[in-house]
Amino acid sequence: MPGPAAEVDIPLWHGGHALCDATYILLNDGNSAERAAVAGDATHDRRGSDPYDLLNESVVRFGADGVIRGWNLASEALYGIERSAAVGCDLAGLLGDDKQDWPARFRASDNWEGEIARTTAAGPAIVQVRWRAKRGSGGVLEEILETGRAATELADLRRQVKSATYRFENLFQALAVSFFETDFRKVGAELKRVRDSGVTDLRGYLLADPARVRALMDLEDIVDVNAASVKLFGADSTDEMLGNRSSRLWPDESIADYVGALIAVMEKQPHFVCETRLLTLDGQPIDTLFTVAWSPESAKRGVMVVGVVDLRDQKRAYSELQRSEEKFRRLFDAMSIGLLEYDFSQADGLLARYRGEGVIDLERHLLSDRGRMAELIDAIHVGAINDRALEIFGIDRDDVEASGVGWLWRPESWEIVAHAVDGRYQKQTIPPEDRRFAKPDGTEVDVNITLWADDDRRSDQPVLSGVIDISERLRAHQRLETVRTEFAHASRIATLGELAASVAHEISQPLAAIAANSGTTIRALDREAPKLPLLRSLAEHTLSAANRAAEIVARIRSVVAPISPKRELVSLEEMVSEALPFVRHELKLGKVRQAFHFCPEVPVVFADRVQLQQVVVNLVMNAIQAMQDVPVEDRCLDISVTGMTDLATLTVEDTGSGIVPGDHEKLFDSFYTTKPRGMGIGLAVCRSIAESHGGTIKAFSVPGGSRFVLSLPRHPGIGEALSSN
Repeated sequence: MPGPAAEVDIPLWHGGHALCDATYILLNDGNSAERAAVAGDATHDRRGSDPYDLLNESVVRFGADGVIRGWNLASEALYGIERSAAVGCDLAGLLGDDKQDWPARFRASDNWEGEIARTTAAGPAIVQVRWRAKRGSGGVLEEILETGRAATELADLRRQVKSATYRFENLFQALAVSFFETDFRKVGAELKRVRDSGVTDLRGYLLADPARVRALMDLEDIVDVNAASVKLFGADSTDEMLGNRSSRLWPDESIADYVGALIAVMEKQPHFVCETRLLTLDGQPIDTLFTVAWSPESAKRGVMVVGVVDLRDQKRAYSELQRSEEKFRRLFDAMSIGLLEYDFSQADGLLARYRGEGVIDLERHLLSDRGRMAELIDAIHVGAINDRALEIFGIDRDDVEASGVGWLWRPESWEIVAHAVDGRYQKQTIPPEDRRFAKPDGTEVDVNITLWADDDRRSDQPVLSGVIDISERLRAHQRLETVRTEFAHASRIATLGELAASVAHEISQPLAAIAANSGTTIRALDREAPKLPLLRSLAEHTLSAANRAAEIVARIRSVVAPISPKRELVSLEEMVSEALPFVRHELKLGKVRQAFHFCPEVPVVFADRVQLQQVVVNLVMNAIQAMQDVPVEDRCLDISVTGMTDLATLTVEDTGSGIVPGDHEKLFDSFYTTKPRGMGIGLAVCRSIAESHGGTIKAFSVPGGSRFVLSLPRHPGIGEALSSN
């Protein structure tokens, strides 16, 4: 039969403090150790049971002698020691708790709590414990009841409580948003009285008489404010706002908003938000976002939490944004270049899909399938287009459509769109490009197109495009090229006049050979028995001389003929070799020694062969003339061709009189000359030819003469390979 019941109080823990004491009843029959908790059946297993197994905290019972009498399941988990191994053992020996400290723990009362270093199966650990002494008759200590948990758990709880408190303090004090609490109990009671009196339209009742609303405001006290509220409403301190009625914060124009908040409270809405105007303590208006919120707990206390966001800066910024937008639109419409704003929000979805499919070359991917390209054209929209753009594209504003850009970019121009979109797809900056497209009436227009869009552009941000009509500029450029070509042709004619003696000498040699061979042939035919081998030989020599004369004439015609420039791959070695025969006679007459140097890999350029030959002839003729006053033995002309990674250079260096200081740039000006009978167009033409090929020509003074360097963009090829081909 069960023995008498004994009541034991067990402290329950939260955050290091006992929240309440749960009373359990111990049943003891005097002979067995079997116990059961009143809350339910006791937990049973192979190790026995303990009435405190239902608790999450460790519960250890031990006598005044330190022998352990009870050890619940939470104790097993905390210390890693099973109940069967703990019960009957000395607590101090098992857990390393010094008994000498025990009397001091109960010196003040029968309750003690603290942190103790204990020995567990996993090693040393800090345990938060609480002891309660159970005494018998005469106050003799009979048993100690200990509850405990790992100190880390308590530390976590403390941190959680501290974090929650800090978050609230942050929300209420540290944020740059005004928060204050008001005592709403009197206002609520008055509104309930009005409603109970039979008023059904509470909003209409209040708005009908602003004095009624003011009376309610005077019933509402401000009980707490944060630092942002003090600053926003212009108070000197928190105390200046506490205890005040909220009426002084509300101007007459905002009474309707205050009534809206009251109705929301009475209708038990979770919160109320509106934009309204409030007043500072000195009566200055503030544009604000006004919010009221309450929880069931705060509603029971009659406290409302009010949040106020200062909108003055936001409204000023919005007004400035509106003004800026108006300025931008005026500028957008008045610009002399065509401007368009494209909406890529739908197209960005297509680009994301293509990225997911692993497409690398989007331009080729789009142009290879007309359906894909049409899908993209339909996904791009024109958000805005100015009048100049309409004029360039040859359309009216009535032709502008809200969906797609097919009305603007027709299928024959889709290549332009695909190229531009691929640039955005690759997240590369797209440089301005010259393009040609057809207007709806069929006329073609040349334009320069530019796109502006940040790499991190959001999908809701437009892509701005500029379009400049360059048709007139290209026509002017073509006219300039014609003038330049004619100017170069005139220069070649003038140079050819200077080379008349050389040309006559060159062509006289094959003509003399033809005459001699013809005379010999006639004399041979007059013989009774002409020798056929001799006649064949004479005929072959005559043919060779005639071919040589024809080559000279063809070369002269190539220089003189007014043909349009023709760009091709040109080996600088071949070009120089072809140009030197024009000046061979002048070199001989001037008694000039000549040296010609090539690099192992002769550079190749993409150029007009005749124009480059003209540069060589001009430079060599200038060098010959510059060395006329130099002793014969010192006259030397050095021509070299070199190639760097991206440049090919042709250098002509002489041992003449040199360049007058300060004339290095003037030499290339039109009609500037240092020769008595010079025209001043030779070097100007040379510079024009160099620049038209994307290169430069410069003059340098060197010891004992001058140096001219022509630099041209190098083509990735080798002159020798070009010659062999």
